[in-house]
Amino acid sequence: MSIQNTKKSEVSSAKDNEHESLRAKVITNGELQVAAVFPSKQKLQEAVNIVQEEASVEPSQIEVIEAGDPKMSEKLERNSDSIGKSMWSFHLFLGSFGLGVGLIAAFLLTQFGPALTQQNPLFTYIALISPGLFIGLFVAGLLGLRPDRNELIQTVRHAVRYGKVALVINLDKSQSSSKVSRLLKQHTDNVVESIR
Repeated sequence: MSIQNTKKSEVSSAKDNEHESLRAKVITNGELQVAAVFPSKQKLQEAVNIVQEEASVEPSQIEVIEAGDPKMSEKLERNSDSIGKSMWSFHLFLGSFGLGVGLIAAFLLTQFGPALTQQNPLFTYIALISPGLFIGLFVAGLLGLRPDRNELIQTVRHAVRYGKVALVINLDKSQSSSKVSRLLKQHTDNVVESIR
């Protein structure tokens, strides 16, 4: 029996390491947030104690959200100024990128393309710049929606609305999100990870 448990733990740790290394290529652990929902504050405190001991999570990284918490939005989201700035920069960068791709494609078509595009360069530029710009802005809007953040926020809001208690942990660069999630899943089934 213990051999099977050892094998299961080895397989789960291998999956965690694979999951962690894939995510590490995209984003650092310092930009991650883990949320968990508990039926009572006592269960939450038990989980907090274990996470603090085994994953070296500091009390300053932990946010507890209860029903009627007036600071729920601040605990879930970082400063709204930085969110606005990142959305603005996404739109500027991707809009400019789409515009540039449209310009390059139009230039190539007017110089080397079929006779129709060479004879009507103005219409070719209009026809390719507009979609390039709009596609770039559309992709920036999709990135601004952040469906991964929405899942975390809605999970916490739904739990709090129905009288449960939520725990939000803002991870540090040195901490493993898979380890924290695994420790929390020992106490609750409702654990969600997201980029901050």
